[in-house]
Amino acid sequence: MLVQRLLVALLGVAFGASTIISSDPDVQAAISATTIPGAYIVELADAIDSDAFIDHLAREDGVEQISPRLNFKSSMFRGLSFNIRSSINSTQETEARIAALAQVKQLWPIEIIRLQDANITVTGKGKSLPERRRQANPYSPYPPHVMTQVDRLHAEGFTGAGLRIGILDTGIDYTHPALGGCLGPGCLVTHGADLIGDNFDGSSPPVTDSDPFDGCHGHGTHVAGIIAAKANDMVPGGAAPDVTLGAYRVIACNGLSSTDIMIAGLLKAYEDGSDIITGSIGDPSGWSEHPFAVAVSRIVAAGVPCTFAAGNEAGANYGLFSPAAPSSGDRVMGISSFDDAETVSSFTSWGPTFDLAMKPQFGAPGRNILSTYPVNLGSYAIASGTSMATPLVASVVALISQVRGTINPMELERVLSTTARPANRMSTEGVSAPGPVVQQGAGMVQAFDAAYASTTFNVPNLSFNDTSHFESEQTFKITNSGNKTVNYTFSHRAALSATTLVSGIYRSSEPDLFASHAILSFDPPTLEVKAGSRATVKVFAQQPIGLDAAVLPIYSGWILIDGESSDGSSALSLPYIGAATSMRNHTVMASDRMSLSRTDSPVNDIVPENAIFQLPAPAIHPEWVVPVEPESGLVIAPYAMPDQFLWLVMGSAEVHLELVPISANKSLAAAKDNGYGEKTLGNIAGYPQVYRKPIGWMQSFDGQLASGEWAPPGGYKFAAFALKLFGTRGRADNYERYDSPEFEIRYVAQAEE
Repeated sequence: MLVQRLLVALLGVAFGASTIISSDPDVQAAISATTIPGAYIVELADAIDSDAFIDHLAREDGVEQISPRLNFKSSMFRGLSFNIRSSINSTQETEARIAALAQVKQLWPIEIIRLQDANITVTGKGKSLPERRRQANPYSPYPPHVMTQVDRLHAEGFTGAGLRIGILDTGIDYTHPALGGCLGPGCLVTHGADLIGDNFDGSSPPVTDSDPFDGCHGHGTHVAGIIAAKANDMVPGGAAPDVTLGAYRVIACNGLSSTDIMIAGLLKAYEDGSDIITGSIGDPSGWSEHPFAVAVSRIVAAGVPCTFAAGNEAGANYGLFSPAAPSSGDRVMGISSFDDAETVSSFTSWGPTFDLAMKPQFGAPGRNILSTYPVNLGSYAIASGTSMATPLVASVVALISQVRGTINPMELERVLSTTARPANRMSTEGVSAPGPVVQQGAGMVQAFDAAYASTTFNVPNLSFNDTSHFESEQTFKITNSGNKTVNYTFSHRAALSATTLVSGIYRSSEPDLFASHAILSFDPPTLEVKAGSRATVKVFAQQPIGLDAAVLPIYSGWILIDGESSDGSSALSLPYIGAATSMRNHTVMASDRMSLSRTDSPVNDIVPENAIFQLPAPAIHPEWVVPVEPESGLVIAPYAMPDQFLWLVMGSAEVHLELVPISANKSLAAAKDNGYGEKTLGNIAGYPQVYRKPIGWMQSFDGQLASGEWAPPGGYKFAAFALKLFGTRGRADNYERYDSPEFEIRYVAQAEE
């Protein structure tokens, strides 16, 4: 929902004690994620039993207590989550030891997820203006259903019967009379699970049961009504009223969740046989490789269509390249929101992904949507967001699946994309033109057209890439599955181009929009395709003229396909995107704004050059212990650690934070060339990190390296390396570099408890 921001870093990739910081105070207040101390998700090697792994881990040196949280026994992912208490010296060392076990494929810390209260209007027994109008004329169709052609499929008797939609959310108030009033066989909500419990506080283990009741939050109940509510004098019927629902409660009453709970809900929805999975949850990411996105992509590849909200972050320090994960995943349907006036909602998060994959895919009405709400919270409410558009698209997927007789995710994405209707926006220059594809996607879904499309394509969209990798000539295949010969004519409809950057290297939260666009031509410009035949079309593109490459402009538009046959004519469109710049030329790391601080400073005071840190000595190196010195001059108070502020202004697929011994350090002899022209002791624990989004964070250092070894006492500096966009891993000239001030580390005896 709008104003809610759910930070989902499912299977988070960052180890170590890091605190997320945003340059925008509103974002900092709205989004918060905290790693749960001693809580982990592990993916197990093949044939390893979860119970056997827990038993083995419990016998490891230093492990005092281990408590299982959730068990993952899906064909998509095998593993478990657990809490561990140990006497091992540090979090980093604990993680390093677990990750090194032969039974472990991958290990991730678990993050707390906070879902803020929604900005919703509870209508209760009253009636909204649209509803009073509807009751004055009971035969007036519901506008969002008209705009998406859902009403036309309803008129033909298609209601989603026989299909199961799994909803990842806060659960459903299945006692609601408009939602069937019951749970189980014969009910609207036939199945589901509570993966979290009522009293989850972030640190406590989830309490699971088979009852997904939502009586305290409302988000999931609102989503369910959009899909399948039974019409009454308060609420219009759902878009797919005869589907059955699976409710997977992954968010507690207080808006809290965690990454292991999210993955458990996703996997259970899949294993329960959901035909379609939908979720109005996400984390501004920009990466198709985000772990949650990858997990959902696996399920799509297994044949289950998945619709996830693009996000509501436009204007909140998240400009272009901010589609929420998992909507950012490959072949995951990312959903945008449209207003009643059929313009894209201003809050819809912008794509594309950092590898220039088109996001979002398409959208539906999502502003001021009336739907069901928990009975004890008022029964009905109006809410806005891509959260509301997403279940409507999931319903459309069900309807066209019923018509076409397939739930093949690729086929459904293609027909929805090429039949969607683009919406207009006003440019910065005051010109009304189609809005950028990278915010609205292909346009608003048209259920009837998609259901009966007899002309189909082998791709849902095209990407011309950037100027350094410009794919100026591309092809697509067109299939006429009808029973008449069709003559096709190809033309071009350009969208407004959008800028990414402002003030040099920093992203704009409000992109400027310009009418400059690419030039397209086609070979052949017209084409006759007989019934049941396929043909290939070549597309030739020329880069836009007049766009400033320094602001990383993204251009887009649609290839229009007009088909004429003896049965009439039809119009389809194939969306495309491209970057009028070289992605690799753009700065990813704000080195001039990065600094070295200390962990005991509440305001991140910058430490002087050659500051001396007195760190708790690792238990395995008592010989390093020296007497504690009081703070004075360059000497930092004991037990305060170096705290490095890192800031990415664009995403980076790989970030290193390596420890460099300075010339007087005895460790210099042990340093090795890191491949980027520097001799280092390697990454500190928790690095390298992969697929980081643009954000700032503090990274503390307790002396442990990624190898599990400890840095000896001496003088050092940090060297951060961030892979450029479209960069090649391992090539020194493809990384940006930052060097911290030099500092010294000493080890002192552990503080007495």
